[in-house]
Amino acid sequence: MVSKRFVVFAALFLAVVPSVECWSQGTSGAQFLGIGMGARSVGMGGAYVSLADDGSALYWNPAGLSQTAGMRLDVSHVSWLDDASYQYASFATPLGSDGSVGLALEQGSLSWDNTGDGAFEAGDFSGVVGYGRRIRPNLGVGGSLKYLTSSLGDASASSYAFDIGAVYAPSRSVRVGAAVRNLGPGLTFEGESDPLPSTITVGASYLWNDAVFALDFEKVNDLDVTTRAGVEYSPVRYIDLRGGMILGGGTALSSFTGGVGLNWDERWAIDYAYRPTDLGGTHWLALSAGLGGVTPAEQAEGAAYRGTLEELSIPMSNINVLSDLTRIVVGDALDAMGISAGAEVRIDQIDTHGANWLVQSILLEELTDRGHTVRTAATLPAGGGMVARVDEVESYDVSYRIVSCDATYTRVWREWMVGARKVERRSSVDIYFRLADTSNAIVWAGSEERERRDIVPGSRLDTLGTPGQSFTSPEIEPGGWDKVIEPVVVAGIVGGLIYLFYTSKSSE
Repeated sequence: MVSKRFVVFAALFLAVVPSVECWSQGTSGAQFLGIGMGARSVGMGGAYVSLADDGSALYWNPAGLSQTAGMRLDVSHVSWLDDASYQYASFATPLGSDGSVGLALEQGSLSWDNTGDGAFEAGDFSGVVGYGRRIRPNLGVGGSLKYLTSSLGDASASSYAFDIGAVYAPSRSVRVGAAVRNLGPGLTFEGESDPLPSTITVGASYLWNDAVFALDFEKVNDLDVTTRAGVEYSPVRYIDLRGGMILGGGTALSSFTGGVGLNWDERWAIDYAYRPTDLGGTHWLALSAGLGGVTPAEQAEGAAYRGTLEELSIPMSNINVLSDLTRIVVGDALDAMGISAGAEVRIDQIDTHGANWLVQSILLEELTDRGHTVRTAATLPAGGGMVARVDEVESYDVSYRIVSCDATYTRVWREWMVGARKVERRSSVDIYFRLADTSNAIVWAGSEERERRDIVPGSRLDTLGTPGQSFTSPEIEPGGWDKVIEPVVVAGIVGGLIYLFYTSKSSE
């Protein structure tokens, strides 16, 4: 059966597709709207309609603003063909439960002299304001409005356009996006009008371990369908390697792309991308700054967590956190079972797990507090089974299987290069329960789960685990390397990228 979420997602775009047809004739003007902004996205071949979650979402898909984790500032420079250059700056910030807003400015210029009578100047500018919001936990929509101006010598023209988009995440690893961009009246120079490059894009991305794969299909009104494919791989912390492919019929801009990115704590990043074409090479350099809020990793990993991560100076031990979560899970499950007051209950485990003793002890405590006579495997007669009763007291069998009951350290970082180490702790309890009567007929079955995330000092990790209880003592990569060597390496790579960028530009 098709889910309601998917229907909403599809209907949104089927409603706006016919609007594109009225701008689908002739050769488009305002071609700068198709250059592509953001070095990360270009390094992945522009396959970004499902991935955009920062200020560049105002270019690729305004629905990506609904995924913005905190205030972000992005600045990008493009060294384009024939000595043309473009600059792009964007700012995005969440508005709590009311969604996120973004602002972007794009400016480009070109000067050439092919007659000997002096340079001919051309320029482009756009200002964009956009809004994105989640209408379901895994479905976001957004839209933006643009003001456009272009100049050719002494002639100039202006217009406006709007974009609309949506992004849908059917699972943690898969995201689907779609956008319609540049809908609006054309630019008119001296009585002649050229339509805008109206564009429809649909695509999807898949997260697999340390790699992200993306594939987009894009249709511009005056071009054949363009296929964009890209991949981003993080071989080590702080470094991202990217590659992409652009295939478009009848365009000289079909090519491969590549890029590299360096990020610190996923808040500060410098990205570089290169795209060779039949008309020459182009370079992108971008700087990104996270100015607050949770990081994209925190948001992606904590989709089920609806609060701000709490930073604890004196954290609870892992066993205490798991005990609290287990108590909540058991209480909710027993409420759902609705066992009659005074009934006799036998507790049994379905599978072996290191935390069975914890769950069983909390079940015993909770059932006893509710007035039940409780028996476990240790109190049953040889051969098991229900204890014979001479009265008419109801008897039930509560069995359980632990799907997960553990603490993990999902992320380690330093807020500053030589600052104190911090660790994000994820505590998760997921238990399947089954209630059966004396005839072994299943009366109720279901799962309950709870998760808690917090930030703990790295210096406290040795005190959080419980000896002999592996589910409370997760492994963590040893720190120390990043105290001195890592900042030096990162700074050296950044300096080398900047040097190579300006060297390649001057050589052209």
